[in-house]
Amino acid sequence: MIIVPATVEHWEVLSALAKQTFDETFGHIYTPSDLETHLNTKYTHDLMVAEIKSEIVYFLCNDDDAAARAPVGFFQLKPNSRNELMAVDEFADPCWELHRFYLTNATQGKGGGSLLMRFALEKLKEVGAKSLWLSVWSENFKAQHFYEKFGIK
Repeated sequence: MIIVPATVEHWEVLSALAKQTFDETFGHIYTPSDLETHLNTKYTHDLMVAEIKSEIVYFLCNDDDAAARAPVGFFQLKPNSRNELMAVDEFADPCWELHRFYLTNATQGKGGGSLLMRFALEKLKEVGAKSLWLSVWSENFKAQHFYEKFGIK
């Protein structure tokens, strides 16, 4: 597995992968029409390009996909991000958000997620992040367990 930085030229690839992994993870809790609305409003050209420009975005790819044409996972790190529910002094600045961290269902359990998470944590060190936060659906126990392995609670 290799890790490839996303560029604005990857917006369609990122959009398609985000839609796929969101559907695989959360599709069962939405009605079909609500899921379609969500996917078609949250992963548009303008939003994907803005996220690639303002966040650190990397793909997890198979070894023969250095151009990231068919990635199997991705993460997004959002700088200077805080949740409106956070106490002002709850996390040290600079505070970053792990905005998204997704792998396709077919890729999970094969070590790629751990590789990608270690890489993401290295990127946070490189940029001098003092704290990291993320949100996880309360019933996504698999993701919660995964993050706990990396000391994220």
